[in-house]
Amino acid sequence: MIGGFMQGHRKASLAIIGSQESYSTYFINKTETKNPNLGTVTTQALTAVGTYGLGYDLDLIVAAPYIRTEASAGYFPKQEGFQDASATLRWEAYDYKLGKKLRLSWLFAVGYSMPIQNYVNDAMVAIGRGSKNWDGRTMLHLKGKSFFITGQYGYIRRGQVTLDHVVNYYDPSQLNPNSGSKVNVPDVTEIIVRGGYVNTWLNLDVWGQQQTPYTKGTDIGPGIPFPTNAVGFTRLGATAYLRLAKQFGLTAGYNTIIDGRNVGKSSQINAGLVIGHWTANN
Repeated sequence: MIGGFMQGHRKASLAIIGSQESYSTYFINKTETKNPNLGTVTTQALTAVGTYGLGYDLDLIVAAPYIRTEASAGYFPKQEGFQDASATLRWEAYDYKLGKKLRLSWLFAVGYSMPIQNYVNDAMVAIGRGSKNWDGRTMLHLKGKSFFITGQYGYIRRGQVTLDHVVNYYDPSQLNPNSGSKVNVPDVTEIIVRGGYVNTWLNLDVWGQQQTPYTKGTDIGPGIPFPTNAVGFTRLGATAYLRLAKQFGLTAGYNTIIDGRNVGKSSQINAGLVIGHWTANN
């Protein structure tokens, strides 16, 4: 999730974050259901996120997660490996001073992600969809002396993926006619609102995320490839950061999906270390 605080010229940080996410109910289209042959699906991840200030108004953000996911019941095999590497450029186009204590920034970000390895993508238990994605978004970031509010809108353009088998039955409009094993992954739009308290040593915030399918997709069902499903959700979360030293801090968070489409109704906890410059001090 891209934030509104800029890194600062030639300043860098590295975050190592561990997370665990699980669900026992999921949405088929928008209907909640349970599958006793699936049980509880648990996903654990270790993610490295590096940020470097290429300029006072331009940042480079790179990330790579290692993920393990498995179901507690049934015959779904455990999946494990590196998922998708991503690189994002964040540009602060405008910075306005509002009175003596407020600043309003207008930012843009563009990113690209691709699988690090050839993992299984067409399964109920999978570490990702396997698509190559373009991500573009714009943000408004308002910062006061001890608070901030950030709103952003994004569009994620997802590429086609190759399945491990030939598709024989499902919505023909999602099929690439040039190959029986290439399918479309629906694009999505995203709205995120985040706000909280910030000072020299502490950052506390709450946030909401709404992801909505933009292009046509399928719903979970017999014979339908999982990458073609139209996935959407509403997620609420909270994050804390505690600075322990000048170049060292701890972060932790919690989030949960309260509504969705073709997605697990999951909750996640995460915690990690942040080494380097803390952007909220800018």
